[in-house]
Formats: sequence, C-alpha cells, structure tokens
Amino acid sequence: MYSYKRLLVALDLTEMDETLFSYTSKLVDILNTDKVYFFHVAKSLELPEKVKEAYPDLMAPTDEALKEQIQKKVEEKFKSKCDYSVEIKEGNAEDKILRWADIKEIDLLVVGKKVNLKGKGTLTGKLAKTIHCSVLFVPEEAKDTVSSVLIATDCSKTSALALEEAMFFKERTGAQVVVQNSFEVPSGYHTSGKSYEEFTEIMRSNAYEDVVGFLNDNKVKEGDVEIILSHDEEDDPAERAWEVAEEKKVDLIMIGSKGRTGLASILLGSVADKMVAYNTVIPLLIVKDKKENLSFLQALLDL
Repeated sequence: MYSYKRLLVALDLTEMDETLFSYTSKLVDILNTDKVYFFHVAKSLELPEKVKEAYPDLMAPTDEALKEQIQKKVEEKFKSKCDYSVEIKEGNAEDKILRWADIKEIDLLVVGKKVNLKGKGTLTGKLAKTIHCSVLFVPEEAKDTVSSVLIATDCSKTSALALEEAMFFKERTGAQVVVQNSFEVPSGYHTSGKSYEEFTEIMRSNAYEDVVGFLNDNKVKEGDVEIILSHDEEDDPAERAWEVAEEKKVDLIMIGSKGRTGLASILLGSVADKMVAYNTVIPLLIVKDKKENLSFLQALLDL
C-alpha cells in the first residue's frame, strides 16, 4: 500500500489552524506518519520603506517570530507524538508549497477548507490540481474521528488506490467502508425494446457486476464493504456521491484524482474537481499516485 509517511500541513494563522491541529493529531496516528511539516507562507515580512520612515520603531514580524508563534500553538494543540517541524517561508503560497512538497518528498498535503470563517484559505483549486501528492481537504467543522469512509469510484486504477487506502483505515480504526458508483441510462435505450425502468435495472445490474469485479480484482471481499449504486440522470456523478455521503453521514470521502496515467493523473478529473467545490462539512481525500506523477513530471522537465 502507498503510505503517507511525510505530511505537509498548510497553516494561515487563522481559526482554521485549530481544526487542522486537532484533525492531524488523530490522522498521523492512523497513518503511522513519520514526519509532519507545519508550513506557513507569509506574503511579505518586510515593511514598506515609507511606513518604516514614518514609524521607525515599528518592526515587521520576522520569520523567527512567526515560527515561535506557530510553535507555541503546535505544542498546545498537536497531541500526537509524531515528529514535526515548523517552517516559515515568504512569497507566493502556491509556489512555496509546490516546491517544499518536492524537496521534502511529501506524501500528503493537508489543507483547511473554509466555509464560514473569514479568508479564502491557503490552497487554491489550481494547486490542488497540480501538486504531485495526495491532498486532504479538512472543513472547519470536521470531526476528528473516522468511523465511516465513502469511496466514489469509477472502478479505475486510481480508484483502486483510494480503495486500498480506505481498507487501511478500516483495518486501523474499524471504519465502515461504503463503495459508491454512479451509472447512467444511455439515450438510445428505447432501441432495445425495453422501457426506461427496465433498462435502468439492466444498467444497475451491470454497474453492480463492475463494482464486484473491481473489489475482487483488488482482493476486497464484497461482504467487507457496503455497495451503493446511484442512478445519475443529470450527468453529475460528483453530486450523486455527495448525496450518498450526506445520507450515510460518513466521516471521510476518498476519490482518485483520475483514472488515467501521465498528465491526466496529475490533474484532477471533473468529478474530483466538483467534489472539492462541494466540500463544506466532510473531509475529502483526493488520492494521487505520487510515484507515477513524479516520474511523469521529471520526464517533462527532461524534454
């Protein structure tokens, strides 16, 4: 199984950090994480010249001052015994996070997802799409327990990574695993001589066989998970997945970034992209194949 040994937690010095400290404390113990980097990017640590001239006694916060501030919070709120460090950088947050993720070979980026709190948060959709490692979005009101996990699957290779991760959570926490898959009725169903309702059941049966085959291929017993098939009449599998997640009141959603290789596996698919936007209450883990993505990126750089 691909393990999350090195985590990068993006902080923005707001109330959102409190949730991230609490959630990460529980998460690293589940994942057997070796190292956590608490990472903050300051836009600028320098005061404008005119301001310094007008207020000569005013001092801009130094990186050491910010580091001390975060260090104190970590000592108060981060309850795990996992090794950690606090890192302060200056500049563009996206660039610094991407670079640090490469330098430290980060396996999982953990970021806050703001709903009611002020500010936009640290991570933009662009960074979520392009970073090579998996990404976990933690909403501000997220529970720090994981008793149930939903996988939104298309039975692809990347979905298999998410399934493997979910079964690991089940092994570590006893969490219930829900495997959700959406199916559609083709527009030309009437040429079969079947009614819409009859062909819906045909497609449902086919989807069930696909999911069971997907589980068998990944050495997961059908009885160890709950299978839910969603009839998607609006061509919106992301919405169907969220409906099931809310109905089942799961604690965590997992989805693969995309079911193809190369650049397509680095960029988010349309379903994962939409699910990031829907993310308001339930933590969302987007699973990426880090090794494959890094190899592809290096190949591009070598051109």
